[in-house]
Amino acid sequence: MFLVASDYDRTLASEKNGFIISDEVKEKVNEFSKKYPFVVVTGRERKFIKVLAKGLNPTAWVLENGPLLLIGEKEIHLVDEDWFEIRQSIVEKLEKLGLRYSVGKIIIYLDNVGNFSNKLRFDCARVEWNRNDAMIMPKNMDKGKGLLELVKILNFKGKIIAIGDSQNDIPLFKVADYKVAVANALDEVKKIADLVLNEENGKGVISLLEMIESGNLFKKIDIN
Repeated sequence: MFLVASDYDRTLASEKNGFIISDEVKEKVNEFSKKYPFVVVTGRERKFIKVLAKGLNPTAWVLENGPLLLIGEKEIHLVDEDWFEIRQSIVEKLEKLGLRYSVGKIIIYLDNVGNFSNKLRFDCARVEWNRNDAMIMPKNMDKGKGLLELVKILNFKGKIIAIGDSQNDIPLFKVADYKVAVANALDEVKKIADLVLNEENGKGVISLLEMIESGNLFKKIDIN
């Protein structure tokens, strides 16, 4: 038995399409999810996923880069209460730096702040990068840890196949049994992947799911 854990931006959905998932990818994932566990693991907030991925029905979601799980309509927050005081102190520092930010239910988002990476370091929090965008979150949390908590809740005992493209997918890869990169992934992600697909974004995910369904993926790897 296996579970597929997929990133969203630049993995399931293309930046060229404003990160709106295509009907082709949506239909394939929905069909696949009826037979096998499929989890979307993303830095996105729930309110944006509702718009960008309308009609997408995976088994579950790991949102905000790890600390927020969504199973059906049930939300689970993987965070200690003292985080919100810590978050407020970080917000005050960001305001002093003059950086624009937004706050999710748990984490803080900053767009296009790659030039400020040396200033975005906190002893009390973790900073994850997705290209030039930053996410500030509880110190003990990332995509991989969020997925492992979900796996416990689902009582899943099989192997994990992860697919992604960017820096914040590396912690997801670390907890996976088999790592897959889409063709448009960063080189640092491709280097640690077990398989690099020929197709970009959602077409790559479709290719992977078809390989799983046909059994061709398992001819290459020992994952059963």
